[in-house]
Amino acid sequence: MTGKAHLLPLVLSLAIGSAQTAGSNEGRRWTVEDIVTVPADFDLSLAPDGQSLAYIERRADIEKNETVSILHLLDLRSLASREILRASSAEQLKPLPGGRGWSLLIDRGDGLQLHELDARGTIKVLVERDALVTVGQTEGGLFAVRSGAPRRIGILYHDWSPDGQWLWYATLKPNPEPVEVAIDAAVVARRNRRRAPIKAMVELRIRSATGEEWLVESRPSSDRLAFYYGGNVEWTSEGPRYQLEQTGAEKTGGIGTFAWSFATKASRPVGQGSSFPAIGLVRGPNGGGLASEGFGSMLALTETRADGRKIDYGPQPFYIGDPRSAGNWLSPDGRAALLGVRTLSHPRYGLVLLTGRRARPLIRPGSLTACDFRKDLAWGICVEEALNQAPRLVHVVPDTGRVRELASLSPIHETIAPLRVTPHEWTNRRGFRSTGFIIWPRDYRAKSRYPAIVITHGSDADERFASSDMQWNYPAQLFAERGYVVILQNDPSARQQAELWDAYMEWSSGPGALGPAKLRELIWLNGVYSFEDAIAELVSEGVVDPDRVGIAGYSRGSQMVNVAVTQSEIFDAASSGDGNYLEPASYSDPKEGYHAVFGGPPSGSHLEAYRQLSPSLRADKVCAPVLQQMASPFAGAIDFYTALRDAKVPAQISLYPGETAATDETHLFHIPVNRQRAMRENLAWFDFWLRGRRDPELEDRGVFDRWEKMAAQWSPRCARTQ
Repeated sequence: MTGKAHLLPLVLSLAIGSAQTAGSNEGRRWTVEDIVTVPADFDLSLAPDGQSLAYIERRADIEKNETVSILHLLDLRSLASREILRASSAEQLKPLPGGRGWSLLIDRGDGLQLHELDARGTIKVLVERDALVTVGQTEGGLFAVRSGAPRRIGILYHDWSPDGQWLWYATLKPNPEPVEVAIDAAVVARRNRRRAPIKAMVELRIRSATGEEWLVESRPSSDRLAFYYGGNVEWTSEGPRYQLEQTGAEKTGGIGTFAWSFATKASRPVGQGSSFPAIGLVRGPNGGGLASEGFGSMLALTETRADGRKIDYGPQPFYIGDPRSAGNWLSPDGRAALLGVRTLSHPRYGLVLLTGRRARPLIRPGSLTACDFRKDLAWGICVEEALNQAPRLVHVVPDTGRVRELASLSPIHETIAPLRVTPHEWTNRRGFRSTGFIIWPRDYRAKSRYPAIVITHGSDADERFASSDMQWNYPAQLFAERGYVVILQNDPSARQQAELWDAYMEWSSGPGALGPAKLRELIWLNGVYSFEDAIAELVSEGVVDPDRVGIAGYSRGSQMVNVAVTQSEIFDAASSGDGNYLEPASYSDPKEGYHAVFGGPPSGSHLEAYRQLSPSLRADKVCAPVLQQMASPFAGAIDFYTALRDAKVPAQISLYPGETAATDETHLFHIPVNRQRAMRENLAWFDFWLRGRRDPELEDRGVFDRWEKMAAQWSPRCARTQ
């Protein structure tokens, strides 16, 4: 059965459509520079008196060719905003207890250190430590799952006790190891090594208001709770509780919870768990743990109390706990909880206020992506954005749902004439639903067929403004400006069906009951069916030209692009970004995931499973020219490229550099000139293969001669089936 596309509820669509088409003929068109300079990664903090707001944004500085953190202060009475500071990094903005201003980590050239910001905009150092460890993809650096330029770490994490008398913080110390012969597993771990590995220790420390200090724990940086979350500290009247991963040398496994005592100045174990803790969630207004349960178009929002009694807030069209949502807050008396949520259809981010047994959703046409609220949750300030709305600050009253605009966060982007964007939900031939959006060509005319591009990245197609999480270096808005129908499409959500959820759990944890063949079908082939059926529907409606269909995606999206072009014949051009998963060369990273997908290593009886899914082993099946853009030279990506060229399929692999020969670009590109070049390369690639056009804006004129030569040598084997 061909998938059917369904426009989401009419009232909502009309409300969005009126906002998006109003003044659509006014303003200017998108440029590459507009996409590169979209502000992102907002961090907001209200002053306790409610009169001012401090906030941080990340934005590209094209002139300096770097991405910077910008710290602002906004007077909420006059709405006058001041830029306080620009730095390579500023983060973890938190109110100082007692209304004394804010604390935050800033790198002002001497590594990331703890600073204080007062209401007048004055900045001073609070705590400074030697920045002896560099984190980032550079020679001599400690690898971390972060984006941005390499940075030296003085202070890694910080948190205050509610009374302001104690500071909990983390720092990094080098942990050099003797140079010795590597054996077995130590050699395997270096199979894709680009940089000499370094070791570091995370020191968890506590400091009193009088300046006394104690070392609480020293942990290897491989402890994710220590390294990324500073031990996930929680304050009690007796002292802080914190959590650590009990793996490696301890051999016990699981998560350990410990308590440090104000009285004894020492720690003791207080609990042991088997699963990684939920970070950032709060308890409900009845003192219990909150969860979104079930499957389908509505989920049960529940609160489970310590005595086991469960409170049901009723079926809800959203779920809690998404790390991309606006945050979570609990009132001081514990009687009200405010939670960031993500909707299941027409994906976007909103809020839900819980009081007693009642849930009050606050879902807007766009998304509330970052917020901070008064302690009593009476009101707060949020960042509101959408695919057709540049980020802006809004005043939010959770109890009434009233939202009032305060100020634009990027006036230059407000001058762009909006493109038409519509939310969609598709059901594929196997009955699985996927959500997403269509960005329509600027001058779209009915009864005309257009070239189309699918852009995919897991579940990141939602109401955010030109989010690099979704479109990476694929300039979705510029494709629409050039006359493409752009489909932003999510994977089928695992929350819709128990078997699909089990498949994703098995993929992450290792071999299980479903088995490798079922996992491959449910996760990767199921996603390809969704792409094919969405395109088939648009072709049947006379919207899309079936001979001019492209697909693009990075990271998780690169998996789907590589699988799609080796399993499907409908695509005429493809771009795959910084990925190499599913390739035999990437086996053991991680090994358990590969065993879940393929049953074992790429040899012996398991080899046939790799032939069924691994892109480099199916290169002779490809019907589309493939561009790969890389931040690091992954062996699996290079294998796919060489297999394509051996099969005479037009292919190019482009490696984008870091700041120096000793560094790599990051997975999410952070160097503006790289993003500009990568976007122009994508525009030129799809224009060449889908429209037979040489893009005059691409600086490398010789590239078209190379592509022409590949085209002349290629004899496509695919017969169109539309």
